[in-house]
Amino acid sequence: MTGSAPRRVVLVTHDASRTGAPMVALLVARCLVADGDRVRVVSRRRGPLLADFEAVAPTRLELLLGVRRRLWLVRSLRLVAWLVDVAAATATLARHRPDLVYLNTTASAIYLHPARWLRIPALLHVHESDANTDLFLDQARVMDLSAVRLVACSVSVQHDLMARTGRGDHEVLLLPSVPDGDRVRALSSGMPGNTADTEVPDATSGRAAGPVVGATGSVGLRKGTDLWLEVAATLHAAEETRSTRFVWVGELGDPDLAVPRSGVAFTGPRSNPYPEMARFDVATLPSRDDPFPLVVLESMLLGKPVVAFDVGSVREQVGDGGIVVPAGDVPAFAAAVRRLVLDADLREDLGATARARAEQHFSAASFAGRLRSVLDHAAGSSAQAPTTAARQARYR
Repeated sequence: MTGSAPRRVVLVTHDASRTGAPMVALLVARCLVADGDRVRVVSRRRGPLLADFEAVAPTRLELLLGVRRRLWLVRSLRLVAWLVDVAAATATLARHRPDLVYLNTTASAIYLHPARWLRIPALLHVHESDANTDLFLDQARVMDLSAVRLVACSVSVQHDLMARTGRGDHEVLLLPSVPDGDRVRALSSGMPGNTADTEVPDATSGRAAGPVVGATGSVGLRKGTDLWLEVAATLHAAEETRSTRFVWVGELGDPDLAVPRSGVAFTGPRSNPYPEMARFDVATLPSRDDPFPLVVLESMLLGKPVVAFDVGSVREQVGDGGIVVPAGDVPAFAAAVRRLVLDADLREDLGATARARAEQHFSAASFAGRLRSVLDHAAGSSAQAPTTAARQARYR
């Protein structure tokens, strides 16, 4: 910061997994510390990213983690679980008395209650689509966002929040998620942080090796794994694309879908997925719902052309660095993948365009500048009262 006292910030991340929103929280922590702020990180769950957070700022797990998780599993005890959640959040904020509590995702919305009681300004950085926002706000029993500073990770999320609250675009601030480009490139090239678990399983079943079509994320219906498998079956049915290898890198969330088969491999979770992503010839995003997936920009930074469904603000990310098809249109998705698999020159051209676009429009430096602007705006103005229509709306 320039010419002002350092802020005391409690940054709450809903977990410490190596997924999109926690990675953005890590970048936020780095930017705040670089600006001279005094940051404390609280993670609501364990995960491999805890060590990375600790390297940036003092980090702790949320209080009573095990007790709270057990209580939430028993339906009849969920009110007790909610009270314990609120008590843990209140104790954390009362102990640190920050100037700002930065809530990274609505999965941390439980902190809005003690922040209001303790008169601590709260900023809610929303990474979820409207349906998932509803789910987390319901669980946190947050019925009114009128006094909360809101930040959206994408234009689609910004529009969701504007419709939900009745605020204008100058009141729901936009902070597009970006990857830490230097870190992605370093880890992809085998520099410190690389691990021994980066071998891609053989997905060729004895065939001559062909182009690799990759996807990254937790296996499941929301991420469209079933649709991706349909694409794989379509390409493997044709002689000219039969040798194409399909590799999915990430948590095996749905074991019924994560079944290895001829030409298809599921690697499972990786502490460092980037060397495997660097071996993709085509990166794919078959998600049914994904507001602003970080993995798209990471793939673009690695020079990979992207094929994706038109969900959230993915089209804004990809631009002319890949092919975006209508949401759920599996034949169009398969045709786009086939086109890239058969045309190495097109893959190279789109990959170069993707890298340049990611570096120009979605850099960590641009994110740091936008974050400063968001925080300055939040410090200089309070959230305005909602419109009459918004006050009458029910926050489900």
